Order: sequence, then C-alpha cells, then structure tokens
Amino acid sequence: MTRRIALMTLLLALTGFLPTQAHAQVSVNVNIGAPPPVIVQAPPPMLFLQDPGVYVAVGIPYDVFFFGGRYYYVQGNHWFWGPGYAGPWTYVEYRTLPPGLRKYKVVKLREYREREYKVYRVQGASFRGEHFYAVRVDDDDDHGHDHGNGRGRGHHKDKH
Repeated sequence: MTRRIALMTLLLALTGFLPTQAHAQVSVNVNIGAPPPVIVQAPPPMLFLQDPGVYVAVGIPYDVFFFGGRYYYVQGNHWFWGPGYAGPWTYVEYRTLPPGLRKYKVVKLREYREREYKVYRVQGASFRGEHFYAVRVDDDDDHGHDHGNGRGRGHHKDKH
C-alpha cells in the first residue's frame, strides 16, 4: 500500500498535478545618489603613488584618484568614477575598483598622498616624480584617458 501511494505521488509530480515548491526571490535596490560636487579653482596636480600604482589629486580637500582613464572619488564609504576630476560621478561597487584602490584603506592612501605631496611642495617646479594636471570633462576631448598604459594624459609635466 505504501509503495502504491509513493508511486502515485511520483506519477502526479511528474505530470505536474502536484503543487511545486515556490522559490522566493529578494531584490534590494539601494540608490546611493550623487556625491557632493568637487569644486576647485584650478585643475589639481595628480601625483603618481608608486605602491598603489595610481595618481592622486593633491592640494584639494577631496580624495580623487586617477587610474586607467578614469577619475575615482571616495565620499564616506562610497566610491564613484568620472571622466574628469569634477565628475560627473557615477557610483561604482568597491569590488570593481582598480587593484591599487582596493588593496589599501583610504586612510593609508591619504598617508601615501601626503608623503608625496610634501616632496612636491618642497621641490616645486623641479619635482621629478610622475605627475600631470587633472582635466575637466569639458577641458579636453581626451578626458585624461591613458591610451592603455595606465598612466594619465592631459596637461602633463611628468617624468616617465
């Protein structure tokens, strides 16, 4: 009898007459929104930080980095990318950041920036480190793209 019930249940299940278990799906959409604008009087110098392998803006009160033709801006715990140092900014997931930005906490990136900026301020026009002046989206049709070598383009004064 038990075998017969099991067989009937199996046949009903195979023919689709028994209800199947529903799978619930959960979708969460969080809108981070745009960060506060980056407002500076002039294009900031972008100094190359050897260890993380990215450029960083100096002399401005923002955490703006450059790598692979894109500018990255961190505001709080959120990262954004843009074609120029002033945006427009698009939210980017942390896991998709360039390796040099993912590898270090922001506080460590700031330490590297300050160390290189001290040298830049002391040496002034004779600064020999790799650097360039950031571009705004509307300043240059090239938008600071790196042409595949990971280095910035724009208003350069750098040593390669």
